[in-house]
Amino acid sequence: MYSIGEFSKKTGITIRTLRYYGEKGLLKPARISEGGQRYYNDANIITVQKIVTFKYLDYSLEEIKELLKKDDSLLQSLEHQKLQLLKKKKQLEQMLATIDTAIHIHQGNIAVDSTTLLLVIHSLLTEDAQKDYLRQYISEPLIERIYNFLDINFIEINRRYIESLHEIKQAYQAPPEDTMLKELIERLFSIIPQELTKSIAQEFEKHATVDFDNWLFAIPLTSEEENWLLEQAARLNILEEVIT
Repeated sequence: MYSIGEFSKKTGITIRTLRYYGEKGLLKPARISEGGQRYYNDANIITVQKIVTFKYLDYSLEEIKELLKKDDSLLQSLEHQKLQLLKKKKQLEQMLATIDTAIHIHQGNIAVDSTTLLLVIHSLLTEDAQKDYLRQYISEPLIERIYNFLDINFIEINRRYIESLHEIKQAYQAPPEDTMLKELIERLFSIIPQELTKSIAQEFEKHATVDFDNWLFAIPLTSEEENWLLEQAARLNILEEVIT
């Protein structure tokens, strides 16, 4: 038997955490003395090893509690968790690619706006929620087309997106002549192929009202910059060219 202090040293788990696991029903001491002292045995060590492993695999404490009760569900649960970890791996790889892109652009003497970079990463983290939102307005095949295109061309899209937004922000501060301005805006709008943009617009047009979610689809422009961009795009007939 080990006292809670000895067990803490042996497992590397703090006394506070051991007590918390006990409160949550994950780790029951082998014995509790009349004075309330907790004692643990070697079987408890195996349980702690399982808890630590499950936590490393990103299971919640409630999920771990259920898995400890029934070993027969372990394989199925691990298969599900593998899919979740692969998804997280993909997100991390995309984040690293985004950061590498930002570093490369910055090294080319273009200052990368921190808001732009962080919102690109935010977009990666909310991809599932974005798809759920879009299902209210557009078909599943079109959603798959959109995200397949984004996945395949991820690095190039983000490079062009970050560079174009930097140019737009500069143009807002010091508007160039119309020919140059039109070229800048068209460069931003052409990141997504016109055929795909047109399909998206046609699907949204079927709905009388669209509740745009600024949280899921945040644009790294101030409201003034965004309004100015749309005004200039309309004035230069760019919007009409993109969706017709």
